[in-house]
Amino acid sequence: MRRMLKRNGHWWRLFVVLILWGNSAFAADTLVILHSSEHHGVALPLDQAGDIRVGGLARRATIVEEVRREGAPVLLVDSGDILIGTALSSWFRGEPDIRAMNLIRYDAMVAGNHDFDYGLDHLRTLVDLADFPILCTNLQTERSDLPCRPSFITRMGNVSVGVLGIVGKSNFPETFNRDVVKVLSLVDPVVSLPSEALRLRTENHVNLVFVITHQDTDEDLKILETVDGVDVIIGGHTEGFDGLYARGLTQPVETVTRPGAVYVKTHRQGRTVGRLDLTIEDGAVLHARSRNIPVTAAVPIEPNVQQLLAEYRQRFAWHATQVLGHASVRLQGDRPVVRTQEANLGNLLADRMRTTLGTEIALINAGQIRQSLEPGPVTLGDVLSVLPFDSALVTVHVTGAMLRQALEHSVSQWPNHSGRFFQMSGLQVTYYGEAPVGSRVRRMMVGGVPLDVSKTYTVATDAFVADGGDGYDMFTHATHRIDHQTPLRDLLLKALADGPLHAETDRRMIFVNRSPSH
Repeated sequence: MRRMLKRNGHWWRLFVVLILWGNSAFAADTLVILHSSEHHGVALPLDQAGDIRVGGLARRATIVEEVRREGAPVLLVDSGDILIGTALSSWFRGEPDIRAMNLIRYDAMVAGNHDFDYGLDHLRTLVDLADFPILCTNLQTERSDLPCRPSFITRMGNVSVGVLGIVGKSNFPETFNRDVVKVLSLVDPVVSLPSEALRLRTENHVNLVFVITHQDTDEDLKILETVDGVDVIIGGHTEGFDGLYARGLTQPVETVTRPGAVYVKTHRQGRTVGRLDLTIEDGAVLHARSRNIPVTAAVPIEPNVQQLLAEYRQRFAWHATQVLGHASVRLQGDRPVVRTQEANLGNLLADRMRTTLGTEIALINAGQIRQSLEPGPVTLGDVLSVLPFDSALVTVHVTGAMLRQALEHSVSQWPNHSGRFFQMSGLQVTYYGEAPVGSRVRRMMVGGVPLDVSKTYTVATDAFVADGGDGYDMFTHATHRIDHQTPLRDLLLKALADGPLHAETDRRMIFVNRSPSH
């Protein structure tokens, strides 16, 4: 036997090599994707009603490292909107957030609409600061180079992965900085993705294509159902969900086998870290499992990230903790309220805008208002958290017909929490919330007199809306525009200086036949 093995040894060795090669060729690879969504400046834990000590980058870092220690290859990505939402973020314009993400070792993110809020030059600054690529596959410009990249390629164990980052048509140009949309254009993701995925597979020989998106869920589902060549879709921009979608599913599930492609989206503001476990065989997803890991106070703090954020918090503390005035009542700016109904904070701000600028009407898109003000002392940090945007106030002349069209647009997504929803002053409006879109405004009074569609009215708003942001294209046809070069935040600062803040709701908005959930 020994002589036979020696005589035929080369055949035996070849047989062993073939067996080993065959096993490796058909071996399954295990990959993990960790993902975060809608960060919006929440570098420190949320400390709001219902969200006590939830989130924070220092605890997120701990979760990421715990998963990495399990041993499988890990890809860590973010779905965009790093900027806007907290005082710390507004003051430092995303610098501490990006530096913390460097420490956590993010692999990539897509540029969300709010990541353009301070302009292309500032986004370029963040790109230079980041140790990871910021992606914008389907955005184009002819005037200057885009600061973000179309794609990047990485190796996860035995698998080569190409990553794309897209912005949806629901975002552009409506929710973008109005100066930025003058130099950018968007290619429909459904059109651009097949060719981009094919390019990655043929030119770069990737095994899998992942897409990080910043768009509405229905847009993600359309890609899932109609676009070939994409293996994983990681969503953002709107509310997240638990589990995953695969083609043909109408509800998310936790696990799926041989899905073809899967779609996941974790919860906003770092409340959870999304985890997607994939088993890959022959260059395709054999098995997928999705779950969201809660980022709670029970999660230990990662010391390096915590130290970095503490340094920024200390630098900001002197400015942020200055008491500027007081509020005598709770001023409602919570997202579910301010984006669906009359809110006393909306009334206060709109009234202040109308009287300061001397117009008949004031309109504020609710997406500007990011937080409530609690009774008691109000600091600069509180003001920056409530009104983080710098968009300047504008006065225009509009016809009654244009005004009615704008108010119909305001409730076109109701009862969803839409940033286009108007808080107002100088108007009394009755809405029929369950009527078809475009016919929900039932009664409009201006200064106590019924609206005259042929009359011209003076309106105060901000440059974002006046330039057609949030879909208000009708305002681009307004006349007698005056840019006042001051943000709404300055009016709130002046109101604080004048005395304690107080406001009530007074039925300037009435919804009839509301849905049972409202």
